[in-house]
Amino acid sequence: MSVGLRFCLAVAAVAATVLFVPAQAQQKAPGKPAAAAVARPAWHELSPAQKEALAPLAKDWDGFDRDRKLKWLEVAKKYPSLSADGKQRIHERMAEFVKLSPEQRRNVRENFRKAYELPIDQRQALIQEYKDLPAERKRELSDRARSGNGAAAKAARDARRAKEPAKSESTK
Repeated sequence: MSVGLRFCLAVAAVAATVLFVPAQAQQKAPGKPAAAAVARPAWHELSPAQKEALAPLAKDWDGFDRDRKLKWLEVAKKYPSLSADGKQRIHERMAEFVKLSPEQRRNVRENFRKAYELPIDQRQALIQEYKDLPAERKRELSDRARSGNGAAAKAARDARRAKEPAKSESTK
């Protein structure tokens, strides 16, 4: 399996554990709420613990629809049980995820779905392979994935297709 695919699976697995948001919630119009009604709860209605957990989302929170807020509130429930490193990592991932375009969020969800279709032992082996990569290789893969040129996604797609049984062109 290519390093690009391993990277995509590892990133998807990590991101998905804390950032999975249903497709229907992401496909609703992002941005400003209707003038008459802000989906509840509004930021000022959150508890201090929820605000701490969801801090990277503060400036965007009131623009999220209700379904999206409910998903993030589920993440906030898990936040207190995380290690200090886990809390830092989830905040970093939140900040990155909220900046993604709807298409990029769809890609993250798709990578998550594909990663979790793998048997758990295979998924864990791929994550471990990624963790064992040298830091500079991880940075390179991360930079490539963030660059928007799709090279990592293309490499993962190509590797996946090479392993798939031959399909007719109409099913690709």
